[in-house]
Parts: sequence; C-alpha cells; structure tokens
Amino acid sequence: MDVNLSLREILLAVDGQPHTEAAIAWALDLARLTGATVTALHVKDPYLKQFYNDIYAQGRQAYLDHIDHCLADGAEEALADSARRAEAAGVEHRPLIRAGDPPEEIVAACADADYDLLVVGGKPAAGRRPTRDLATRLAGSAGVPPLVVVRSS
Repeated sequence: MDVNLSLREILLAVDGQPHTEAAIAWALDLARLTGATVTALHVKDPYLKQFYNDIYAQGRQAYLDHIDHCLADGAEEALADSARRAEAAGVEHRPLIRAGDPPEEIVAACADADYDLLVVGGKPAAGRRPTRDLATRLAGSAGVPPLVVVRSS
C-alpha cells in the first residue's frame, strides 16, 4: 500500500496535561514522515479569573496576579516540552500562545494561518465519547481537518 501524505503545516494544541502526550507523539511522527512544520499552540484559559469577585477586595489583585503567573508558567512548560520533543524527533517547531476559551482560540488560530491538519488530545471518559463533541465542534468551524488523539488507558 502506497500512502502519499502531503502535509506542510500542522497545528498542535498543547496544554501540558497527560491526555495531550499521545497527540504530541502523533503530530511529531506525522511531521517527521512528511517534513511538515509543527506549530504548538498553547491557550491561556482565563477561566479561573471569573472568580475574582468571590474574594475579599484586598485579595482580588493578588489573586489575578497569581492566576496570570500560573498561566504564563503553564504556557512556558507546555511549549518547552513540545519543543524538546520536536528537536529530538528532528521536526521544525514553532511556539504560539493565545489567551481565551481554548476551543474558540484553536478555531481562531486555524483561521489565521494555512494549516493542513489540526492535532488535539482528547480525554477518555467512561461510558461515553467526549472526543466526538470536540471533533465535531472543531471540524465544523476550524476549516482544518482535526485529528483527536485519545490516550489509551
């Protein structure tokens, strides 16, 4: 069987979580086989910032500063890990950081560049298929074919 994969640009969503490990491996393997470049996207999710009103006034700014610091550290760690793995695989790697709702920012990143494939990690869940919702949402709006990789247990 002769397979012709023509990939130039892969967008890889990274978040430093265990379910993303398999997605990184898939993206790097595909890039190595095709000569594609991997752009690793980390989205700083400001979800926890919405709770600043639940904190007494004197602690609000400290809370927001703490969340910003944690988000920055998470982005750096996730992107550094994917960069190390890309270098070891001999794959060109570009980091990209956005902030906002992760699915919305992934879709926006797809619209901003000419990617051939979107690779994301999916969380396995007992008794249902949570990745179907993510794949459907991304396939319907990203304009780039999504590959949702679920780590086997």
